[in-house]
Amino acid sequence: MQALSRPLRLCALLACGLAAGLINGLLGTGGGIILVLGLSHLCGRALPDRRDVCANALVVTLTLTLLSTALYIKRGNAPPADLARFVLPGAAGGLVGGLLLGKVTQNALGKLFAVLLIVSGVFMLIR
Repeated sequence: MQALSRPLRLCALLACGLAAGLINGLLGTGGGIILVLGLSHLCGRALPDRRDVCANALVVTLTLTLLSTALYIKRGNAPPADLARFVLPGAAGGLVGGLLLGKVTQNALGKLFAVLLIVSGVFMLIR
């Protein structure tokens, strides 16, 4: 595949970010998937390690999530009392995942990501 010119690559990265924010805002999740795929394909040589791609995607996703969460709470779609049940376990899982990231091979990480996408898709289709 031929490398994109710098202006075209910048436009593609901006479009990827816009799409990630839009999906994250609409669905409450999914922006990170778009970011991982976009960063992998658009920054392949700049971010050759898949773990670096995931780390960069998480930084962007944090911002998207904070903005989306604030809007959801403001509109009453995410009552703070309900969120409390998920925040601590989610934070613990994020901590464990962050610690394990350096120990997981790129190949295993890619396969885990693919399985997560497939399983999530199947559950969404049958619900």
